[in-house]
Amino acid sequence: RFGPIGRCLRQCSTMSASGGDDGGEGGTVRSKVNGKGVGSRAASATVTGEPKPARITVSTLSEGEVVDVFHRYAQDPNGYFMVGQGSAGFLHPSTGWTDGWTTAKVNEAWDVGAFDPSDYKTWVEIRWLHPSWYNRRGHKLDVNSPSMVTQRVLPEQIRQRNSASEAQQEPTLSLVHVRWGGDQPVSPVTEGAGGWGQIGSTPSDNYINGLEDHLFQAIGPTYEIISVFIQGSEELLKINAPLLRNMMRGEHVGALYFLWPISFQDGHAYPAYVDRAKLFELMVQMESTGIASRFPHQSHLYRIFASKEWTAQMCLHPLLHVPLTTQVARQALASDPAKAAAQAIEALDRLAKSRAAWNAEMGIKSDAATTVTTGVSKLGWSWEAMDVASWTSKGELAKNLTSLGEQPGSYVDQVFVQEWVDFDVEMRHFVVEPSLSKPATFTPKKIIYTVFKSREEGSFRNFDRYDREQCLQECFQNDDAALADAERQAQVLIGRWLEWLQAQTHEMPVVVRFDIMAKRLGPGKARVTTGELTELGGCFLGWPEGPRTVFSAMVRSFFKDPVRSD
Repeated sequence: RFGPIGRCLRQCSTMSASGGDDGGEGGTVRSKVNGKGVGSRAASATVTGEPKPARITVSTLSEGEVVDVFHRYAQDPNGYFMVGQGSAGFLHPSTGWTDGWTTAKVNEAWDVGAFDPSDYKTWVEIRWLHPSWYNRRGHKLDVNSPSMVTQRVLPEQIRQRNSASEAQQEPTLSLVHVRWGGDQPVSPVTEGAGGWGQIGSTPSDNYINGLEDHLFQAIGPTYEIISVFIQGSEELLKINAPLLRNMMRGEHVGALYFLWPISFQDGHAYPAYVDRAKLFELMVQMESTGIASRFPHQSHLYRIFASKEWTAQMCLHPLLHVPLTTQVARQALASDPAKAAAQAIEALDRLAKSRAAWNAEMGIKSDAATTVTTGVSKLGWSWEAMDVASWTSKGELAKNLTSLGEQPGSYVDQVFVQEWVDFDVEMRHFVVEPSLSKPATFTPKKIIYTVFKSREEGSFRNFDRYDREQCLQECFQNDDAALADAERQAQVLIGRWLEWLQAQTHEMPVVVRFDIMAKRLGPGKARVTTGELTELGGCFLGWPEGPRTVFSAMVRSFFKDPVRSD
């Protein structure tokens, strides 16, 4: 289970948390006592979402002593989790508690005076007592073999049973993590200019472990996580939302979906890519039980981001600067792709004339073209720039329509066709916890400047990343005034998009990344165009403080809704 006794698990941070501190925004945590009659309701505390120092409550432990231990799946992501009944583990989707309190027996006497968090040999060696453990593939742990249930854990995860503690209280927070459990693991794609960095891609163990580590550091062992491991799209419809809601004991509840919805059947060999219709059916079922979607977004808002249909809907709005976009129906590209390509280009030309007329009517000066000769074709419900291709002729567009729309297993119902936008740099703005009543929150926590550096068969894959100084030198001819003009326009554009988002959802998203293209027009002047609205979970693009900043905001969001009294 945990390997030989002497093997160190992935060394997790020794930081944990208990209670709250002053400052910051967020919800409140209130622990309630379970039916054991231990103590009274814990005092409310502000959840800042930020990591806090570890709280160690044990000073000595005796060999053979039975203790409460907080199990953390992130410490052994290829290991096992607790189930209440065997079929929950060996029948898919495999479901059980990956984080939460259970009991264990101390294998050897321990004294805090000898504890060194950097030396795992000084951690507490325990033997798990829970009787039933399974891994994500449905394999059962042999609990009768002592070496298989022996592990060293950090002392902040241990509470002695003779004193009141979090282990004897109901959790303040219950989360359901719906994640990949197939035979082929999700690659974190940490390397390269287009890589996700050390935190990894959102469905990967790297990313989930990072979030779970942050959660423990922020609120301590006061939560539980029920994980549901799926092997394919069909298993999403086997998840029983009311049953999961009944399993969740926390006062605050939420669900996180670490999957990528696509418009393709299974069988594509891409782990964690699932049928969008089945994922959204599950999300709505979960939401109908009161389990709020906390990652990436509520189902209706996530659909807006992932479908990319906003590009066609808003491309004529004079104040939002979206590239002209039309949608080519699947039936058209299936019957006559050449005709569909010609009609798409004609549609873009008509949209260009409409844009010019709308701008003139509003008194907006624009140098935008009134004919379209080049552009890009792309799919919604697509990830990691996999389904974007440029075109410079009707023939090339016709080829793109076929190659994008008729891939194996395709449920694609339409293909976007856009005008080409010339730009010098794409500015990626990370906006965290925006509020229309607080315009200061529109200011991004970070701006990353990127330029695509290569195309592979007309598709965009790799890009260079710059800080502002590098961008100024490499992309804007050292014209600081022009770059400042682009940044100013981008900030105005972000404010407009946030106002638009308020119409899409009654509560603002926790995080949005606004990708805005900028072109230097001349000394001190620039033009900006909306490139992408990216959902929570978008790549951090090498931003070192990104995971901590975003994870802290996510943790605060877990507690933002009032506690139900039932």
